[in-house]
Amino acid sequence: MNYLAHLHLAENSAASRVGNLLGDFVPGRPESLRDRFPAAVLDGIVRHRAIDRFTDVHPITLRLKECIAPPRRRFAGVITDILFDHFLTRQWDDFSDQPFAGFIDACNAALREHRAILPAELADTLEQRITDRWLEHYGSDEGLDDVFHRVARRRPAFAPVADAVQDLQQHRDRFEAGFHEFYPELRDWVRALGPESAAI
Repeated sequence: MNYLAHLHLAENSAASRVGNLLGDFVPGRPESLRDRFPAAVLDGIVRHRAIDRFTDVHPITLRLKECIAPPRRRFAGVITDILFDHFLTRQWDDFSDQPFAGFIDACNAALREHRAILPAELADTLEQRITDRWLEHYGSDEGLDDVFHRVARRRPAFAPVADAVQDLQQHRDRFEAGFHEFYPELRDWVRALGPESAAI
């Protein structure tokens, strides 16, 4: 799962949303992070990692990864995660009673509230990310193409990701059907885990 989905699957609190996002930014075992983060944020980080493990080995996501063109298939996990955010954005009302704009505002407010504990990579760029509407790019092919190009610029080895929007355009129906099959199952699995505070 990518940023938006992790935020959506978090519990309805600022600390949980921050923790569920930070799973993509913070390495290390949970016990090594206890001095860096409040317990509720750490619980969210642990939940993020559990979601990633579930997603990475799920038969539906494994099947969808085969749709990624061979030159960038080694990045199929990242690409598929981003494509799931694309469909979550486009069909937001099917999965949430909260208006999309209000949800994004709450997520940005949570990050601002916890700026002091954010990694420098995120804290130093937070306002620019918010200005650039970083959580709202995924809904259009053009926005998605921009996201893939940003990923490709992170390091030279990532260059093949720049053209990943072509995978969506070639296999849109398969990706959309896979998302609608997988995401409700993932939400049910997350609910069955119980409170994040019980995860450690």
